[in-house]
Formats: sequence, structure tokens, C-alpha cells
Amino acid sequence: MNAVTHIDPPETLSVSTLITQRRAAIDLIATTRAKMIRASLFANYLFRPHPFQPESQAVRQSWLTALQVQLDDLEQVCELMEGDNSRNSVHIDIATWIAGHAAMNHQTVQTLATMRTMTQALVDAAQKDDLNALERAIVAHHNFGRVHLFEAVTTFIDVLWSDLDENRNKEVERANATASAIDKTLRRLEHIGKHVRLVSLNASVEAARVGDAGRGLGVIAVEFKTLAEEIQRLAVTARADITSMERQ
Repeated sequence: MNAVTHIDPPETLSVSTLITQRRAAIDLIATTRAKMIRASLFANYLFRPHPFQPESQAVRQSWLTALQVQLDDLEQVCELMEGDNSRNSVHIDIATWIAGHAAMNHQTVQTLATMRTMTQALVDAAQKDDLNALERAIVAHHNFGRVHLFEAVTTFIDVLWSDLDENRNKEVERANATASAIDKTLRRLEHIGKHVRLVSLNASVEAARVGDAGRGLGVIAVEFKTLAEEIQRLAVTARADITSMERQ
């Protein structure tokens, strides 16, 4: 019987990290447009060799490798849009976020999938050195990218940016509300500290007035003073932490 492998749940992202990684994911999708231009460019290099100084096989292989890289990057984006994060290219929270929006934008998902098929056709034709097939693939790839892909990707990332801004504003509002509540608590704590200090002072005066009979009261007065000082230190530290959070 095979042993069961325990997989720890992914660590929950902090708000700042979540926003940062969402921005990175948006950039990943947005660069698809530029990468498809690069794919067409390298395919054209392979289709139209230099007429006077034919490229070496090594150079042509580097172009083919670059073309394959563009396809791999596009496949990664398509997988994320289709809810597949098996590459673990992004955190699960980010993958879920992307897939959720993609589920409501079927046209974008379909457009990227079609672009993936067309880019694969570029790679296949280039690998077979089939110039006729490569020429047809280049024309189809260029036309589809110009007419459909750029608009679809732009529209989708606009949706992601809008959602990111909305969530960021909500987090800022929530943080401000929390800071306000903490500030009220600190004000109350400082008030209590002042009251305790006053009680300590009164107890010290009373202990001194009654002499030996007030020794016990004097000890209590010292304890109250120590407590008041501790409350004051806690309040100062807490306010410094809040100031640091507000700056962040």
C-alpha cells in the first residue's frame, strides 16, 4: 500500500503581497501581445532568410528556439485562463482570481486558445522547414493577432486592473477603520493609565500621612505606579506600530 503524501496548504498571502502578485499576473497576461509579435517576427526570419548571406544552421535554430519560447509563454497564460495552474507559475490565490475572471470572459479565453493553435502551427511549419505552410501560418497568425488578440487581451487586463483597484481601495478603507478603532482603544488605555497614576499618587500621600500603619498602602501605591508606567509604554509602542502601518 502506497504511503499518503501530506501536502501542506499554501500560505495565505498578505494584502500587500497579494496586490503585488496580482499586478505581476496582469503583466504576465499583458505581455502576451508583445510575445505574439515576437513569434511572428521570428517566424518571418525563418521564412525569409538573408538573400546574400544565408544564416547558419545555428542561427536558424536560435530563431526556432525563440519562437518556441513565445509559444510556451502563451501556453502558460492559456492554462491559467482555463483554470490549470499545474506548473505552479503563480500562487493558488492568484490562479483562482485569474480563472474566476476568465470564466466570465469566455471570448478572451477562446481568442487566446485560437492564438495558441496558430502559434503552434508556426512552430510546426518551421520545424518541418515547410515554407508554404509557414507562409500561410504567418499570414493567419498576423491577421488574427492584429484583429482579435490585441483587443481581447487589452479588454481582459482592463477588467483585472479595475478589480485590483477596487479591492485595494476596500483594503485601504478596512485598514483605516481598524486603525481608527485601535486609536480609540489606545485613547481609553491612556486615560486608564492617567487614572491609575493618580490613584497611585493619592495612595502614596495617604501612606505617608498615616506613617507605619500605611506601609501596606505604600506598597500598593508603588505597584499602581509601575502598572501606570507599563500602560504608558504599551500605548507608545502601539502608536508607533500604527504609524508604521499607515506609512506602508
